[in-house]
Amino acid sequence: MNYENMASKLNEFNTKNVQSLIALTEKSVERTHKLAEINFETTKSLLGEVNEAVAHVMTAKDPQAFMAMTQDGSLDQFAGKFFAHQQAVSKVVREAGEEMAHMAEVSMEQVKVSMKDWVDAIAANAPAGSEAIVNAMKTSLDSTIQGVGQFQAAAKEVATNVEQTTEQAVKAFQGQVATAKKTVATKTTRSTSK
Repeated sequence: MNYENMASKLNEFNTKNVQSLIALTEKSVERTHKLAEINFETTKSLLGEVNEAVAHVMTAKDPQAFMAMTQDGSLDQFAGKFFAHQQAVSKVVREAGEEMAHMAEVSMEQVKVSMKDWVDAIAANAPAGSEAIVNAMKTSLDSTIQGVGQFQAAAKEVATNVEQTTEQAVKAFQGQVATAKKTVATKTTRSTSK
C-alpha cells in the first residue's frame, strides 16, 4: 500500500464520520421538532381551557364557593394534562437518547475499524526499523478506543440517572398535588362544619 492508498483510507474514514454526524444532526432535528409539536399542542389546548377555568373561578361569590370549585375536580384536568405532557416529553427524550446512543455505538465501531485499518496500512508501509513507532501508535489507538468505551458507558449511566430523576420528580409533584388537595378538602370540611 502506498501513500495514495493511505490517504484514500483516511478520506474514507473522514467521509464516514461526516455521514454519521449528518445522521445524528437529522435525528436531533426530528426530536426537536417532535418536542416543539408537543409543546405547541399542549399550550394551544390549555389556553382555551385556562380561559374557561378562570371565568368559572371568577363566578365564585365567596371563599367557600371558591374552595368548592377546587374540590369538584374541575381544576384536576390541568394537573392531568401537565402529567400527560411530561410523560410525552419524557418519552421523546428517552427515545432520542436511545437512538443517539445506538448511533454513537455504531459510529464508534466504524471509527475503530477505520482507524485500525489506517494504522495497519501505515504499519505495512512503514520503513524498516520503525516497528517501535508503529507499536506505539497501535498502543495509543487501543488506549484511546478503551477510553472512549469508558466514556460511552459513563454517558449511558448519566442518561439513565437523568431519566430516573425526572420520573421521581414528576411522581413527587403528583404526591404534592394529592397532599394539597387533601389539605384543602380537610380545611374546607372544617370551615363548613363550624
